[in-house]
Amino acid sequence: MNKPRWLVLMDELLWPTVGFASERLESRAGPDLTLNVIPQCALYHFIYCIDASMQTNEKGRHSASMCLVRQCVESLTIVEVGLLPVEHGDVILDKWYRGRLSHGTVRGTLERESWSRYGKGLWSESWAEFSGQLARAVQPYAHYSPELLGWQFAVPPGVKLVGNKSVARIGPETYDPLKASRITVLHAIMCWALCRILAENGHLPPDKQAVVVEMGAELSRSKLLSGGALSWSQELWPHMFFK
Repeated sequence: MNKPRWLVLMDELLWPTVGFASERLESRAGPDLTLNVIPQCALYHFIYCIDASMQTNEKGRHSASMCLVRQCVESLTIVEVGLLPVEHGDVILDKWYRGRLSHGTVRGTLERESWSRYGKGLWSESWAEFSGQLARAVQPYAHYSPELLGWQFAVPPGVKLVGNKSVARIGPETYDPLKASRITVLHAIMCWALCRILAENGHLPPDKQAVVVEMGAELSRSKLLSGGALSWSQELWPHMFFK
């Protein structure tokens, strides 16, 4: 079966984009060495988490994979701060490092000072709506919650529920094709979001920018998403049924 176009584009973009981001962050020349290193660490954490999330997803450990997606969202926030002008980014990084700013407060600062120039999110919403909703939607996956538990159940393809009889399976490696595909969409969105953040801050090569636009358009049309009809908290419900 052919890969969806957005997946082909993710394969093309992910590692080169991490390389572009790494080069940019390594050249960060702030006066405080510790603050220069923080965004680099966040980028490494992002790629370690997305790589581990892909592996656990393939093995059917979907709840663990979702925990790692949440880590990707949070680390992207710090990567983005590292791309700001040093004199401004250092103030935010220092307060975050000392525990004086939460991730939510950092995102609020980015919303006020940067996101208005980013344009739209995945559909017709603003970047602030896209990023803010997605961050809130993955928050339940910070803990072992009822939402996270839901990603542990696998329903065999084509099986219909009869009466009150449960057809769901549980186990240490219970692979659910639909859950796996939906998490893969989230991996692609993480890649696309990193590309967009780099592009909006002038750090993505021009030859990649058209590919990023195409990837966003392909993701927005994915049948594994609602096309913007649902909030991200609903998009990330563990139990979804499609025609």
